[in-house]
Amino acid sequence: MAKQQFQTVRGMYDLLPERRYIFDYVTSTFARAAEDAGYGRIETPVLEDEGVFLRSIGEGTDVVDKEIYALTDRGDKRLALRPEGTAGIARAYIEHGMGSRPQPVRLYYLEEMFRYDRPQEGRYRQHQQIGLEVIGEANPSQDAQVIMLIQRVYKRLRLPNVTLQINSIGDATCRPKYRKALVEYLEAHKKQLAEVDRERLAKNPLRVLDSKEPSTQVILAEVPQTLNYLCDDCQQHFAGVLEYLDDLGINYELNPMLVRGLDYYTRTVFEFYGEREGAQASLGGGGRYDGLFEQLGGTPTPAVGFAGGVERVVLELEAAGVLPPEPKPDRVYVASLGEPARLAAFRLIEQLLDGNVPATGAVDRDGIGAQLARADKLGVPYAVIIGQKEVKEGTVLLRDMATGAQETLKEEAVVAELRRRFGIT
Repeated sequence: MAKQQFQTVRGMYDLLPERRYIFDYVTSTFARAAEDAGYGRIETPVLEDEGVFLRSIGEGTDVVDKEIYALTDRGDKRLALRPEGTAGIARAYIEHGMGSRPQPVRLYYLEEMFRYDRPQEGRYRQHQQIGLEVIGEANPSQDAQVIMLIQRVYKRLRLPNVTLQINSIGDATCRPKYRKALVEYLEAHKKQLAEVDRERLAKNPLRVLDSKEPSTQVILAEVPQTLNYLCDDCQQHFAGVLEYLDDLGINYELNPMLVRGLDYYTRTVFEFYGEREGAQASLGGGGRYDGLFEQLGGTPTPAVGFAGGVERVVLELEAAGVLPPEPKPDRVYVASLGEPARLAAFRLIEQLLDGNVPATGAVDRDGIGAQLARADKLGVPYAVIIGQKEVKEGTVLLRDMATGAQETLKEEAVVAELRRRFGIT
């Protein structure tokens, strides 16, 4: 029987060590900025009751109609892999009574999301997401603070020319009036719409505004705009957000076609874009979702948040050539020759690790030359060499891999000496 060679599932990817550091740089930069601003990290299960997403995201959205990874467990319960972060966090907020805490509650997350999407650059079926949620405060200052924090993250990452687009889509008071005007306009031009947008018109008309279909784009040039249908409260809220952004010196572009992809959004919606061309230029976005908690069985609770794909940011960093320096391992490589030396090397590696000195070694039958060549490829600054002579004398050779200089140390002194050289206190 021929051996089967397995590969990654379509839409998934392996993140190898030589690229992992870029992802860690993005997530650690985001986490530091969030924690400095008073956010606490939350983690929710990768599996949720399917209803958490069906209730919150909305029928007629691509996520619900096409992209959810759903399954039935052995107890005949319908579950879904997490396609986005906000709904699960809202569920956790309600379940754990977080409404009794000082408001607003500020949370951030670094989680894997799963969507059965069409794979392409920057869009994977399993992807990493960073996100923020500010729960329990309706003031427009919170919308602006979320936007300001994300812009700070992009600046710390040294991403060039990130742009911000913003809109208001109203709320339950004024959106029905806008929806009616939108449907009337689109129905009058239904024959010119792309087939996918005719389907959206029947299920979720606002999603047509987000269409990338060329024939639909022509029709949307004259479409009614949400900003012209806002009630007084929504107008005041949006004016407040823009006033804060202006005061902070944050540049933005009003985009009346911006609606975001999930139904729970109300009022403010926004999106950040990088320099890359095409549909994957979006780095992330968010907005206000004041009605979500009631949909999930909670009490009315205002909230605003952001979510962004880590893969998109990494691609943007790579395209701009502003990658962080590749970390050089401050490790020691222990090389040995002969069986007694190999046992001594094994013990020394353990002693170094116990002393908080990162260490590795072959402890195998390769010659010293091959082992030092391996140490050189690993980029370690120091190698410790143990041979039969060193075992007999209770010493080791400490080699500086950059200069080739070697010195003899007593075996019991090597851990302390390397701690000193690495600045380990």
